[in-house]
Amino acid sequence: MEEFSEKVLSIFKSSPDINKMGFLSSFFKTKEEDFTDSEFVDIDIVRSGAKVAPALRNLTTGAVAIADDVFTGKQVRPPVYALERTVNIYDLMKRQPGESQFREVGDWAGRLVLKVKNSFEIMYDMIKRSIELQASQVLQTGTVSLTDEKGNSLDIALDFKPKATHFPTVTNDWGTTGATPLDDIESVCDAIRNGGHVDATTAIFGRDAWKNFIENEKVLAHFNKENLNIASLDPRLVNKGGKYMGYIDMGAYRLDLFTYNGTYEEFVSGDIKKYLDTNSVILLPEVSDLDFRLVYGLVPPFDMDEPFASIIPNETKVDGAVRFSNRVYRDTKVRSYTSEVTSRPICIPVSIDRFGCIKTKA
Repeated sequence: MEEFSEKVLSIFKSSPDINKMGFLSSFFKTKEEDFTDSEFVDIDIVRSGAKVAPALRNLTTGAVAIADDVFTGKQVRPPVYALERTVNIYDLMKRQPGESQFREVGDWAGRLVLKVKNSFEIMYDMIKRSIELQASQVLQTGTVSLTDEKGNSLDIALDFKPKATHFPTVTNDWGTTGATPLDDIESVCDAIRNGGHVDATTAIFGRDAWKNFIENEKVLAHFNKENLNIASLDPRLVNKGGKYMGYIDMGAYRLDLFTYNGTYEEFVSGDIKKYLDTNSVILLPEVSDLDFRLVYGLVPPFDMDEPFASIIPNETKVDGAVRFSNRVYRDTKVRSYTSEVTSRPICIPVSIDRFGCIKTKA
């Protein structure tokens, strides 16, 4: 059983593969202090200007007083995601795919652990998709809106108070006569420069926004001037689902261009939805200039029965990515085992003035 226990523990430590986290949520980082045991998370956002210092008319007037930075404080209770999956004892009478890795321990124990392992992996992936959905909402709207298992909106709606100039809707829809995609993008880049004091360097396009962008005559003119090195198309895949398409220079900015076509399935309806609206364009600076945090609240541990207490950790925690609480319990009356995963993640854009999103269709 010792070898068996080590093998199972290893599976749980490696199951939440941080390399498979989504493209948009990869911009949100988790440090050790972001695994908090508090019920609430304090968000401290400081907005400061870029004023120059004035010269004194003469020494007798004394120093010039300056105003404090604008400070915004807010407490957020991270939402709770809790999933469970039940295995009936009669299910263990059937041969399971991949069960050979546990066969030396006995068919019943091997099948049970394999069922439990697969249940945890399914639930881990569901919560990671929910984190990606949170990130997509923050990057496109500056807010997070959550729904329950029936598809109804929860009272938990977090508004991080972004500036309206960072999230405009274009005057002329892209793809129509009079559209000005280069000017629209440069306008939001200017807003990020003025509000966040950094340059936008990354543009992430929804499917239709990219199609309309690349077919615009003025945009095409940039890509036809490769000898001037002001634009280049170079499609290639990158990790986590984004696709690098090239770069473009516009005014004072050089932007790396990406498309993102990632999808998820709605819990209630089963409808396939895109994380990034097809007509949206997200603008970001260098990752080093961003303070985007993925914070996890505590889920109090709950004791498990044997044999699971010896082979399944109460918490699966990977630095810089995930925190899941695990539990397996049994119902002797109906002869079943239930796997449960709980997590409390929240995506927080501390650098609220350093990104933006354009809606390219009214």
